[in-house]
Amino acid sequence: MVRISNKEIPDKKNIRAGLTNIYGIGWSTAEKIINKLGIGNSKRIRDLSETEIKSISEKIKQFSIEGELKEKIQKNISEQISLGTYKGLRRSRRPNPLPIHGQRTRHNARTAKGHKRITIANKKKAPTPK
Repeated sequence: MVRISNKEIPDKKNIRAGLTNIYGIGWSTAEKIINKLGIGNSKRIRDLSETEIKSISEKIKQFSIEGELKEKIQKNISEQISLGTYKGLRRSRRPNPLPIHGQRTRHNARTAKGHKRITIANKKKAPTPK
């Protein structure tokens, strides 16, 4: 196991796949880092030298990752809510927030809306026979 940016990365993984274990680094960012440093894509984590590992971790420090990125995202969300933007209002509907990116809500969006608890007294009554 190699430790890069306080994250354990398994030795068996390819460099690009290993870097994606770090929150905030996806495939394209990992590819950019590898290409800038001139490291081959097919190399495994266990085959990296100490200097390569140090150069990778130095390059990663330029990006906001892990806790810093999560904090930044949470700050942006709370700012949207406090400003009263449309997205902020959708997020702030607290026990049941609504979807933000324009998805349907009539039949779907169960994950966003949450589970509605209905007591038996509030259920629809069966139609009376004629």
